[in-house]
Amino acid sequence: MAVETNTQKITDAQIKEYQPLVKSIAYKFINSGEPLEDLEQVGYIGLINAINLYNQNRGIKFITYATWLISGEIRHYIRDKHQVIKIPCWMLKLNKKIDEFIISYKKEKNKFPSLSEISEKFNLTEEGIKEILKAREAVQIVSLDQEQRKYSSDGYPKIENIKSKNYETFKLPMEDIIALKTAFSSLKKLQRKVIYYIFEKDLTQAKTAKKLAISQRQVSRIKVTALKELKESIERD
Repeated sequence: MAVETNTQKITDAQIKEYQPLVKSIAYKFINSGEPLEDLEQVGYIGLINAINLYNQNRGIKFITYATWLISGEIRHYIRDKHQVIKIPCWMLKLNKKIDEFIISYKKEKNKFPSLSEISEKFNLTEEGIKEILKAREAVQIVSLDQEQRKYSSDGYPKIENIKSKNYETFKLPMEDIIALKTAFSSLKKLQRKVIYYIFEKDLTQAKTAKKLAISQRQVSRIKVTALKELKESIERD
């Protein structure tokens, strides 16, 4: 079976054809302590990612590429998000939401969603979804040998390509959210806590001070400094 680049629709025939591959790879991890059924479910997510991301111009057979991603997805699951390459936390969380959507979609409609359906669900361009999926590939590929790692040297997600599909009223587009999250992660730990309690948890400065065991004046000073640094960081980008 030939798998084309930029596959838009994942068919039941594709999944069925590679079902033995998923099962055989999952079985190799039987001693991990995880239920075989769970390992297979995770393996299917790896297969879906392989179909969506496969590019035959790389000169690698699909069966080889799918094996890498299926194994990597299962290994990543077993290691409880073990990372060698640093991937932003927000991207990992978004990947988890995509997984949950794929699983619920399959249960409800007895088929896997297409790339365009995932794009529609998360209001992200298809190009953006592919970049988010690359976060898995970037983490997983480190377990391969040197030659294979060389092939994936450009596999790190291009964050600038992750954008909202449609702009929604009273909601920041994804590119602005990413810029804000990136700027926020660059703040000092105490600054992040102050911003989180005041703006996310909607606490007063007095309650924030009590939670952090510092004075209200310190909270006010930290908030002003943190907001200034956020503003400067976003304007630089």
